[in-house]
Amino acid sequence: MLGSLAFSLAHRLRRSQALREYRRIAGEPWLPPEVVQARQLESLRGLLAHAERTVPYYRELFKTIGARSEDIRSFDDFAKFPILTKDILRARQEDLLSETADRSTLTVQHSGGSTGVPVRFYRAPSYLDASDAGTYRNLAQCGWKPGDMIAFFWGFNQRLDAMPPWQFEMRQRLRRFYQLDPFKSGEHEMSQWAAKWPSIAPRTALGYASTMGRFAEFLLRTGTRVAPLKGAFTTAEKLYPAQRDAIERAFSCKVYDLYGSSEVQNIASECPHGRMHVNADYCVLEVQESAELKSHQLLATSLKQWAMPFIRYRNEDSGALEAGQCDCGRGFPLMQLQVARMSDNFIFPDGRVVHGEFFTHLMYGTEGIGSFQFHQTASDQIVMRIVPAPGSAERRRAAVLNAVEQIHHLAGELVSVEVLEVESIPLSRAGKHRFTLSDVESSVRG
Repeated sequence: MLGSLAFSLAHRLRRSQALREYRRIAGEPWLPPEVVQARQLESLRGLLAHAERTVPYYRELFKTIGARSEDIRSFDDFAKFPILTKDILRARQEDLLSETADRSTLTVQHSGGSTGVPVRFYRAPSYLDASDAGTYRNLAQCGWKPGDMIAFFWGFNQRLDAMPPWQFEMRQRLRRFYQLDPFKSGEHEMSQWAAKWPSIAPRTALGYASTMGRFAEFLLRTGTRVAPLKGAFTTAEKLYPAQRDAIERAFSCKVYDLYGSSEVQNIASECPHGRMHVNADYCVLEVQESAELKSHQLLATSLKQWAMPFIRYRNEDSGALEAGQCDCGRGFPLMQLQVARMSDNFIFPDGRVVHGEFFTHLMYGTEGIGSFQFHQTASDQIVMRIVPAPGSAERRRAAVLNAVEQIHHLAGELVSVEVLEVESIPLSRAGKHRFTLSDVESSVRG
């Protein structure tokens, strides 16, 4: 009861509508498939009308193709609509913002891409509330209830790092998300997490698949027993079978894999039967089959992101849609995720492990940098490759120096950072850009 009260209070203090929205959408997955599809199409047509009316890029696009939003009456009609790529998003960023969006309330976000050039976009508070509500619904599959403590394996930001311990503890316990930092996740930190676990008393866990898997392996290796969880939810990177097995054994619970991206969140979630369902009230998901691309590229349309609509957005992941209905009884459609983003963990000489997202966060949004890569060539050596872009060379140098300082602050002076300005950064054999890459043999792939 105290947890539920704290959870509700935290939402009121943040002026968040997420809890109210969660209660509204909780039953949506259980609607019959034909009702789910009809509602999805209705939401899509509303989004298209809004985009044509208020978003300069889409207003222009409708004129170019000689159509109106009301002409799209079915999903077959929608399949003929032009695709949004990351290149278009970079080039037409401002034109993709709705004229009705209150820019003073928007938050700036960044994401990567196969070319290695970060993408910048915006989110509105209402979208963040909807995203949180979708997360709550995902967690509820295992029996989680609002107010149950969640062990949240997610990277700290500068604000959290600067908080006094008492303030951090109060924040975590009020919000009911106790955050554990993958950016500092070596043996020492994980032993601290294990010691703290009984006082946190989480009922579920949520976060980076690789960090949760490593912590589970730590608990199993050291013989540390913790109270069973209702469920563990992995996200943000590919979940491997060995990680799933370790998490299930360490926490005596089922693992549920979640799928989304920075640009389009809450795309799909795994059900108790182990099958992945598209969150049809949040997203329209399509598959583009292309011999040229040699893969089945996913196209995602967010039904919740109206401030900056993502319509038929190629997010550079691949997967497949599945016919039929799951035995779990949910009416949401089925999918398989084939390839998702990966991020290497770095291991330093003292055994400290740092999730790759720490490094990407250092560089997103910096002026004068077109692309970048952090490459750990040895436990005490990092090569930082920078592809310059038009902009202030002075600001580029300042951003690079700041990144080097942050790495030394985290890893100590024992780790050397070599900065190289290059014309391009080679893609992986799969044709993707790797923002982080580690050659250290004991590194754990995310």
